[in-house]
Amino acid sequence: MAIAQAMCRLFTFHQLVTCSMKGATTTTGSPRPSLPAAERNAIIDVIAKTVDKPLVDVEEKMRGCLRHLQLMNN
Repeated sequence: MAIAQAMCRLFTFHQLVTCSMKGATTTTGSPRPSLPAAERNAIIDVIAKTVDKPLVDVEEKMRGCLRHLQLMNN
């Protein structure tokens, strides 16, 4: 829950429902633009240090939060 709250404070609603983590290609549909890299990396670093988790785990949770928000918006 803390990750989703932090993302909502840092990124606009439009960014959250239209962007992907890194703008990579998708298996279906057209690729989404990436979230701003500086803000994305900063939030990952801060959360990883705060909860003492690897950066990869925090990034995966953020990716899951983005998917969830995008599904809720559709």
